[in-house]
Amino acid sequence: MTTSEANTEHPNIIPQLDGLRAFAALIVVGSHTGQIGLSLIFPSLTGGFGVLLFFMLSGFLMGYLYLHKPLDAPSVAHYVAGRVARIAPIYLLAVTLAYIASAMLGPQFIYYINGRDFIRLLAFSGSSHVFWSIPPEVQFYVAFAGFWYAVRRGYVGLAVPAVILLAGIMMLFRPIFPGISLPSHFHIFFLGVTLAVMVRSGVTGMISSKVAGSIQALSIIALLMVSLRVWPDKAFIESIGWDDNAVVYGNIGLVLCFGAFLLASTVPNRFGSAVFANKLMRRIGGYSFSLYLLHEPILAATGYLTSDFLPGSIVIIIGICLSLAVAALSFHWFERPMQRALRTPIAKLVYAVIVRTKQTLGWAQAAPVHVVEPAIQTVSNP
Repeated sequence: MTTSEANTEHPNIIPQLDGLRAFAALIVVGSHTGQIGLSLIFPSLTGGFGVLLFFMLSGFLMGYLYLHKPLDAPSVAHYVAGRVARIAPIYLLAVTLAYIASAMLGPQFIYYINGRDFIRLLAFSGSSHVFWSIPPEVQFYVAFAGFWYAVRRGYVGLAVPAVILLAGIMMLFRPIFPGISLPSHFHIFFLGVTLAVMVRSGVTGMISSKVAGSIQALSIIALLMVSLRVWPDKAFIESIGWDDNAVVYGNIGLVLCFGAFLLASTVPNRFGSAVFANKLMRRIGGYSFSLYLLHEPILAATGYLTSDFLPGSIVIIIGICLSLAVAALSFHWFERPMQRALRTPIAKLVYAVIVRTKQTLGWAQAAPVHVVEPAIQTVSNP
């Protein structure tokens, strides 16, 4: 099958995945209400489910959007520009605002960071607050480029077994790696990439829409039951390693369950379309990165200003609505404009560096810069 045929059969936009990003972000938001003095929606550890889903979605979307493409200078330039323009502007803005607020409000600020934390976060190596999850994401983007190279150069027979072995080794030695390092979460990202390869190869064509919808529905029910501790068999929860001291990301059973949930979400079905592919969830999915980065200070401020005279449930609703409103403003007035402004110059710069490097090493002749397409389609990017 040619690339063009693959693109026709497997469009780059999978509507349910937009809603899945919204679902993941809302889980994280719900898990943080108890940490800021509001009524608890989910136990705080449940936020790990949302981050786990974010990591797996990143692996899936990178594999789905790029592995089938040729590995050449324009494609690499597009890849780098898309990742940098997507992650860096809003992340660096959030970190900078957190540092300014920390200097003004002091240690009581929920996102308090000192000068050392600030420098580490600017270098994508910090572990403060929700920002801890960005370093492993960025590290994965670098590692994925190597896997992409191996696949497109015909080293699949070597690369895939090597990566599987590497994932297993990292799982065994996971406790010794810092939480902000890729090895702590490599198996999650890699499973996402694996699922993308399965979808591109047509595996999901064998999954009926009814089965996919049932898997999604049962997964949500199970997630809520485990999160709210209403699972009928406590011994079962303990047997899968789920207790208040468990590390969600290191539980291979949970990771595989989320993998089944994600795979089912790539199959069009009535349940998924109604729950995840509706306009509201897809819109929130677009705002999910800003929502993830900015919601805690907004919830905390809402609780501080209104909890004395409003019921806790109303305070939570107001806080979530305000968080969504700020995320929407961030997306429309900062994220998307910055992405549009940065993609083309970054792509051209990366392309020029690649061409110059190849020339210096004697690997290729010069090629005209206008070969680089100025726009990058990132509708389904995480």
